[in-house]
Amino acid sequence: MKKFLILWFISFSTVYCDSLSIIFLGDTHFGENYQYDPKFNHGFNAIAEFGYDHFFQNVKDILNGSDITFCNLETPLINLNSSTTPVSLVKPYLHWSHPDSAVKYLLKYNIKNVTLGNNHVFDYSLPGFASTVNALDSSVISYFGAGYDSSSASKPFIKDINGYKLIIFSGFEYRAKYDTLYDFYAGENKPGVNKLDTVKLSGAIKKYRNEYPEAHIIIYPHWGNNYKPATEQQRTLAHNYINAGADCIIGQGAHTIQEAELYKGKWIFYNIGNFIFNAPGRYLSTGAKPFGIILKMIITKAGYRFILIPVFTKNSETDYSIRQLDEAETNDLLKIMFGNSDHYIINAEGFIEVNF
Repeated sequence: MKKFLILWFISFSTVYCDSLSIIFLGDTHFGENYQYDPKFNHGFNAIAEFGYDHFFQNVKDILNGSDITFCNLETPLINLNSSTTPVSLVKPYLHWSHPDSAVKYLLKYNIKNVTLGNNHVFDYSLPGFASTVNALDSSVISYFGAGYDSSSASKPFIKDINGYKLIIFSGFEYRAKYDTLYDFYAGENKPGVNKLDTVKLSGAIKKYRNEYPEAHIIIYPHWGNNYKPATEQQRTLAHNYINAGADCIIGQGAHTIQEAELYKGKWIFYNIGNFIFNAPGRYLSTGAKPFGIILKMIITKAGYRFILIPVFTKNSETDYSIRQLDEAETNDLLKIMFGNSDHYIINAEGFIEVNF
């Protein structure tokens, strides 16, 4: 028991200036396009019924226990009106979220950094992206993974915190229809999301590794098939990024948990699933587990440690308030993520501690 209590204290204390604690969250969207649309809400609007604080009630203490927090903001922040037009009339699941409400509650719960490198931030083309950026800038929420051209879209998040240099790259994997049909990817003189590839990102990783040998380089990609295990494309990209000098990869985008892999001594978490994502979900029809993780990465002079808080993300069973997994559910998640690996322990709080 003493061992678990000591691990808990070290992991969630923010007192020590010789460490850096980072929380990474998965797919995040308050779901206004679902909650205000009768086609999806079936007569029940969770935002109107509960309010935004309700979505955070079971995880708010966790969110306040880190030096810095990131999420994948999978929506444009825009007030729709009669002149608002989507990027395509055939694109399914067009997201939008209220700008004022989104930034208010992100800030309230210590989420001050977001990646926009995903398949929804340009759902309402340039006006939607511009509105998103304006809302984030006005609230001093930093963003990366998308921009007004390929140069700005590909720039990583860089910050010195507690004596550590943190460099985080983000972007969206290549999908043909998002190129040819929806025109999502940034170009030399065109706004869009950063397109993940092997050559350019691996080259950028090598550049920063050479320039800042002691930096902590993390890749935070949006990739994978919805509700499915990791793909060979994900594995190929991940291995290339580790080979180029990345220290860790923490993926999001599949709306469910995917495998974890220890590759050349570096952890790859292929998908951490949803955070707060107020959509109906397709867990029943796909057979996927409604599991995600809140991932806390702790950087010390000795190396890295990871605390995985397993969460249940099926809104119809949680009344739109994600909760921690119970013991049986956690065991199911561990089988998906680690198979027969013994690289983890379960601490006294039911969190998964990953060491190597």
